[in-house]
Amino acid sequence: MAKRKRRRFTAEFKAKVVLGDLCGESSQAQLCRRHNPSDK
Repeated sequence: MAKRKRRRFTAEFKAKVVLGDLCGESSQAQLCRRHNPSDK
């Protein structure tokens, strides 16, 4: 079985997601759906 490549997220992407959570604009579930980190 092939090893899965580790994903890398940019600092800009991480900051965008965290700021969205801290500002309370949406729930964590909504942020995950919007930014879809599993596809990056």
